[in-house]
Amino acid sequence: MKKTKLFLHIGHGKTGTSAIQSSLAIASNDLAEQGISYPIQQSLRDRASRLEITSGNWEPNSEVSLSDELLEIAKNNGDNSKVILSSESLFWLIPELIQNKSKWENNIDIHIILAVREIEEMLSSEYQQRVKRHGDSMPLEQFLRARHFISSHHAKAAEIIELMTQSNIPNTIINYSRHKRDISQLIFKFIGAEELYPADQMAGAIINRSLSRKELEILITINALYYSKFPWISTRISDALIKNQPQLEAQQCKLAKPQLEKVYEKNDAYLQTINACLDPNEQLTMLATLSHEAMQASSPEQVQKIRDEETVSICLIGDTLLQTLTNESKRKLSNDTIDAIIELSQSGKVSKTTEVELLEVAKENRPQGLKLGKLLERARTELSKL
Repeated sequence: MKKTKLFLHIGHGKTGTSAIQSSLAIASNDLAEQGISYPIQQSLRDRASRLEITSGNWEPNSEVSLSDELLEIAKNNGDNSKVILSSESLFWLIPELIQNKSKWENNIDIHIILAVREIEEMLSSEYQQRVKRHGDSMPLEQFLRARHFISSHHAKAAEIIELMTQSNIPNTIINYSRHKRDISQLIFKFIGAEELYPADQMAGAIINRSLSRKELEILITINALYYSKFPWISTRISDALIKNQPQLEAQQCKLAKPQLEKVYEKNDAYLQTINACLDPNEQLTMLATLSHEAMQASSPEQVQKIRDEETVSICLIGDTLLQTLTNESKRKLSNDTIDAIIELSQSGKVSKTTEVELLEVAKENRPQGLKLGKLLERARTELSKL
């Protein structure tokens, strides 16, 4: 039985995975014609092709081991196509897969593609993601202390690299910090489909950007004020910012010198393991190569550009927050309050216009109420006759 060639793009997170997955989705038909399968549901393919955020073409299944799932894919690969799976979730499951190599090595020829990132950038981006998607409001330093200054992504990447080396698993390691603009093209090159990269559709595409410094500061404050009551507030606002200002230049969170040195000290062993697999010109910064360069002053034009972008962002945040809280307040009326509104509307103590308005509020909060619907319809009819 011929082995199935299986490329596993495993992330990790915040290394251009959304853009990579969009480019693969857009090119999936062309790839298939060249014997390279990117299996994906049509709905997910359409979303990714529109440059929306997706989770790739593979989702973890708690009822089936990754080894068994990949063996099933190989079994169903009747045309012997090369297969590509892309998912950040794979990053955390790969160690177990490698340890079970004897179970699948006779049927599958695996090539793992892993992207890594400068540790300062990674921790800044991870912190921002917590603020954007999970409502965090803690300062960056507290975020780092809670993790004992260890980057879980770099620790896991080092573990995966060691396991791949021990088990002779073919792999490609990419320094995303050096290839932010061309990482998707590199993936196509590694899978032997460089000429199929959808350059026109992906030109200038930015998916799930990080926040500017001002956006981050404001969102942290909003999370502190509203997250406990409205746990979706951070996602709602960050989505509005990303959708309406996709090209805004994000800014990396800066660490004070003592915290920065502690980060590099705590993660030095992981960085050394990762760098051993990278070309000398592509290696990540380590403790031994860390330098504290003075920040260059921004030009007057850059300062004005930042101010203009901050103004737009503040307006977007204000409008989104107002709309969100207004809509929420309309939906949160209790049953007792709705009953009281209906009773007041029928008391004869209000004008016909006010009666209609009261019943409309009640109907918004109790849309299934048949009796309420009839009352509203009658009140509107009577009002139209005045």
